[in-house]
Amino acid sequence: MKIFHLRSQRVRRRSIHQQPDADCKATPELLRILLQGFAWLFITFTGAANADSTVPTVQVNTSSTTVQVAEPFTFEINVTAPAGTTVYFPSIGELLGKFDVVDQQVRADVPSASDVNQRLWTQHLTLESIVTGELDIPSLEMQVRRDNKIQTLKTDAVPVRVTSVLEDRADPTKFRDIASVVDIAVPEPVSRAWIWWTLGGCGGIGTAALMLAAMSKRKTWMTPKVWALHELKQLRHSEAMRSADSQLVTEILTSVLRDYLELQFEIAGPLQTTQEFLHEIETHRQFSAELAEKFMTLFENADLVRFAGLKLSAAELNAAIDDTERLIELSAKLNTGQPLSGPPDNLRSSSCD
Repeated sequence: MKIFHLRSQRVRRRSIHQQPDADCKATPELLRILLQGFAWLFITFTGAANADSTVPTVQVNTSSTTVQVAEPFTFEINVTAPAGTTVYFPSIGELLGKFDVVDQQVRADVPSASDVNQRLWTQHLTLESIVTGELDIPSLEMQVRRDNKIQTLKTDAVPVRVTSVLEDRADPTKFRDIASVVDIAVPEPVSRAWIWWTLGGCGGIGTAALMLAAMSKRKTWMTPKVWALHELKQLRHSEAMRSADSQLVTEILTSVLRDYLELQFEIAGPLQTTQEFLHEIETHRQFSAELAEKFMTLFENADLVRFAGLKLSAAELNAAIDDTERLIELSAKLNTGQPLSGPPDNLRSSSCD
């Protein structure tokens, strides 16, 4: 009996000493499972965010959804896509559904203010209608091209109510009764000094916030020259250059140069044909004849590649980018009044010849 009692005590002591070991083994296993779960969630959300930034999106905006007969209003289509994308808007004539098209403008491949890797394409329409009732701006389709792949974006129909000038007016044949005299209690004067103190404090805080915002924007603002050189640097290391895609490289090259001339010299390049654009360069008061001829030669050679099927090697494409960078450097000094480093004759002809 005594021996049995001693064995029971040993068994109990052994179980007491072994129980913490089991708990210690369970704790690292639980921590490992939790860490794996957090890692999976982080990878999932990060991957989704990166995937969304490369997907083209389209948005539409109208200045008003209720207008009167023959009252103009604006309708905008905004397409946001990564750099290197080409967007083709639908061709719109004088009518869009039951609306007359008064004016239309297109602005292409504009850098996004929130993301340097994103671009913005905008089609701005001014519409009006002489038909009253519940009308719809019809759905439109845009073609988006990137890396030799074409994607179609489609807008939803936008309802617009067109009212007559005689609607919502009072009926002159119906009169309302004159109300009887109503006694109004005169309130006691209340001091409103706290309102002025509050407005003054809010105004001071708002002014400080605007100054901080202006200073932060001033630090991130880029000149047209810096932006254009940055775009050409990206083009030099793009997939189109590695594959020597002459048509795509020259298309991006001329698009960057057109936007630069519009931002730097207010030449509306993206909205003009090549001949109109070259004529405006030739007659621009800040360009010498030699410099204007260099611009004209570069654009004419680019049209040979884009429309006549001329093929260029990788070395010739790099040389064309070099010539474009020199043109930008030289013309930027003309607009800012900086002294020129040399005459325009020092700039060699484009390698697209």
